[in-house]
Amino acid sequence: MTQNNNNDLLKDVNVCNNSLAIHNLSVLRDKDTPPEIFKVATKRLAYLILSDAVKDLPLKAIKVMTPLEEADAQILSPDYEIIIAPILRAALTLSQVLEDLLPTAKVYHIGLYRDEETLKPVRYYNKLPEKLSNPSKTKVFVLDPMFATGGSAIEAVNIFKELGIPEENICFVSLIAAPEGIHKFRKFHKQVKLVTGVVDKRLNDKGYIMPGLGDAGDRTFNTVK
Repeated sequence: MTQNNNNDLLKDVNVCNNSLAIHNLSVLRDKDTPPEIFKVATKRLAYLILSDAVKDLPLKAIKVMTPLEEADAQILSPDYEIIIAPILRAALTLSQVLEDLLPTAKVYHIGLYRDEETLKPVRYYNKLPEKLSNPSKTKVFVLDPMFATGGSAIEAVNIFKELGIPEENICFVSLIAAPEGIHKFRKFHKQVKLVTGVVDKRLNDKGYIMPGLGDAGDRTFNTVK
């Protein structure tokens, strides 16, 4: 993929360029960062990226009484249901952070794994209801630290589109992404919001992000072989 094509893709992705985000991403990249520090850096980076992801949630105008007088204010619209959907298992840390930011949101874990031969996603866990009360008034945040080939991202979003949720109500959040994955994703989901910490150079022949940060799940849970 050419540099120009990469630049075109970046116009379609919300990349968190906060200095603290860049610092913590560097901590995550370092192969010598121990698991306990890796977890802390992941949470710090997630807070910054997720703050970008939720900044456009619908608001409702209200009146509040301050200690001095009545004031105009805004709160998250109660007309919308919010769903947090971490892809197991690596996204659990991101989910914890977003649950802190949105404590009234519902959490539905999505189980997907990548077949290492075909690189295609396989569903194995999904406890979502068969129907939602109002799909058009439902906001979904799908979480996965690594946006590599795009297969898991495409499949996870498919699950929510099958429930009738409009693409524009879905946001996919990652710590790190590959241009090939974004390009593939956009062939299937053109209006889903994409938020990430960085778009890296490329995928290698095994579908790993380069330069990347290794396997986020293994490094988080100290199961690196």
